[in-house]
Amino acid sequence: MKKKVLKIVIGIVVCLYLILIIFTTGFLLNRNDYGVSKFLGKSILLVGDSLNEEYKKDTILFIESVSDEKINEGDKVFFYDTYSTEHKIKYLEVARKEKETKDTETAFYIKDKDGANSKISAQYILGTKESTHAYSFFGKIVSIFQSKWGFLFLVVFPLFVAFLYEIYAIYKEFKKK
Repeated sequence: MKKKVLKIVIGIVVCLYLILIIFTTGFLLNRNDYGVSKFLGKSILLVGDSLNEEYKKDTILFIESVSDEKINEGDKVFFYDTYSTEHKIKYLEVARKEKETKDTETAFYIKDKDGANSKISAQYILGTKESTHAYSFFGKIVSIFQSKWGFLFLVVFPLFVAFLYEIYAIYKEFKKK
């Protein structure tokens, strides 16, 4: 009876581990230059540096995109910073919304930390604070798996050991026959 329960527990742990590996690998393969992955209409962002006092390092954010009509002055938005040479995501408040004609995209003026306003196009906005779900514990786990050494020791090495074990098991089967 104990062996059966132990097998079930080990099977559950292995399944959860494999799900985490698949999620992490998919997350890494789908990242753009800004470190954002897109899955099922949501942007997935692992916070590297604190965006501000609201979102700390190693928090994973699931940001659902919203149409520019739903973004208003005073809303806080996540957006691609296309002005700097570094590829960054910023999280700042919308100062003003502007649409010149029906054919042009909506432009947003974002309040910078120094008080100046930067103009960005609606296509660079990921989503708003209201359309974002943050998970700090899960983000810490994902950040460990995504680090160079974490990925090596938690993903590559165990899979390599499992591969070698399978080769050994096949060798034993052939040796019996």
